[in-house]
Amino acid sequence: MKNYTKGFFLAGGLSLLAGCMAVTPTKETIVSYKIYDIKVLESTNAKDVTSAVANALREFSSEVRINNNIPPYPLPEKPGRFQLKNPFANSNLAALAAAQGSSMRLPVCDEAIMTANAIDDSFGNYGENTTFYTCVWAYSEGYHVDIYTSFSIASGGFSTATLGASLARNVVGDSSKFIPRTIEKIVSNLEDTGAKVSLVEDYP
Repeated sequence: MKNYTKGFFLAGGLSLLAGCMAVTPTKETIVSYKIYDIKVLESTNAKDVTSAVANALREFSSEVRINNNIPPYPLPEKPGRFQLKNPFANSNLAALAAAQGSSMRLPVCDEAIMTANAIDDSFGNYGENTTFYTCVWAYSEGYHVDIYTSFSIASGGFSTATLGASLARNVVGDSSKFIPRTIEKIVSNLEDTGAKVSLVEDYP
């Protein structure tokens, strides 16, 4: 009987701890990236490549902002690559963000022929937001497409909605599972142009 009582209180304590963890307000940001090399047909031009990427982002995002640029001349032998930079470096805003434990680093793609910032806030009421930063580079042997994603998730006691979402995620997962869907559509659209798409770098 004594052992049974100990087990009962132990189970109750663990259950209470789990319940506290479930309602503790928590915000987390998860980042990842993929870089693809694109070898195109002779008849394929830069507009075909950038349109393939843009159309995929439009299909799965709430808002897309696109900047198109002129390809460099002459084309470089090696493609560019995104760099993470703090646009507010050495400013009061950056210092304030750092004091609060926030990171202000964003992808920067100098010399890219297209940059796109896509936001999916379909699950914003549940504390989830996804952002895609996508860059298209032209170089002498084809193109590179860099896809950087940032997934933010709020859980616990921020609101009734986020608390309910926190509990539901244990069963159905969160909306980050839709990130691969968007990337797969980008790759599929590029392949539809006749291009050969190869993954050259990714994280995690």
